[in-house]
Amino acid sequence: MEPAISPPWVHRALQQALQVERSHALLIAGPAGLGQFEVVQGLMAAWLCENRAPGALACGRCTACHLVLQRTHPDAAWLLPAAWRVALGWEPVEEGGSKAKPSQEIRIDEVRSALAFAQSTPARGVAKVIGVHPAEAMNTVAANALLKTLEEPGGVLRFALATEAANELLPTVRSRCQVVAMGMPAPAEAAHWLAEQGVLEPEALLALAGGQVLRALAWSRAGWRLAQLQALPRSLAQADLSAWSAATPAQLIDLLQRLCHDLLGLEAGAPPRFFVDVALPKVRHAEPLQQWASSLREAKSRSEHPVQWALWLEALAIEGQQALRAACQPLHSRA
Repeated sequence: MEPAISPPWVHRALQQALQVERSHALLIAGPAGLGQFEVVQGLMAAWLCENRAPGALACGRCTACHLVLQRTHPDAAWLLPAAWRVALGWEPVEEGGSKAKPSQEIRIDEVRSALAFAQSTPARGVAKVIGVHPAEAMNTVAANALLKTLEEPGGVLRFALATEAANELLPTVRSRCQVVAMGMPAPAEAAHWLAEQGVLEPEALLALAGGQVLRALAWSRAGWRLAQLQALPRSLAQADLSAWSAATPAQLIDLLQRLCHDLLGLEAGAPPRFFVDVALPKVRHAEPLQQWASSLREAKSRSEHPVQWALWLEALAIEGQQALRAACQPLHSRA
């Protein structure tokens, strides 16, 4: 039995990484929403498998494979932001007490714990492995603290890092890793796989997600239907985003950024990238949309902090409506 990796492009990336590996540190790099995290999981399982042939995947049957699957292997450690751990169900959600949300960063204390783990002798003798995802979540202090061990790991220590934004990594981190590029699957393959997962209208949903397959899958599993997503421009024109009250701030801002991108593209004469089959308003002025895009970027940076979501939802709706109105006004109306 092989590791549970569903998308075929994830399977291919894992096989490629195991066949071309020449370094103790592999960096799986590619666009967002492809499954880099799953590739790292597969690498860690393969490196710790006690029955694996060279270059092959983990057997999935040995004791080590079962321990990795249960996250109880004594020679495997993860560097993940606290927010990721909570989202994966690895840590309980805090109830009551502090209102602070789990961090989106990998912090220095977490790196120090990983370094302490790295210095101990392997319990089962095969290897010690550390998975890092997303690698760009390491703040500068944390990344610098990892550099020496990343360059000279010693013993049988190995690193599997994943990134959706390689340009945000410190060059010194990238230079110490062997990069394995993960490309976008063909739209037909991606849509076929989404349909196998029960996603309705997969081609259109995939286009709206910008080709990010796992994002489209997450939208579908959250109960978002294509009609609701495509109605976003009309809802915004009416300053009514109540249909999105169950979304997280980050999710809604991401959708608004996609809409803003397409509207700016229309003003410049380009076809829409995300809202392909949607009746978008006729844009006459880019400046209001550029200001809105800047405001959305700032909002995204604050989206994980405690907020009065109902009030912020209303504010986002009003701001978006005003940007649309200003961008679509005839020239004589702005004079």
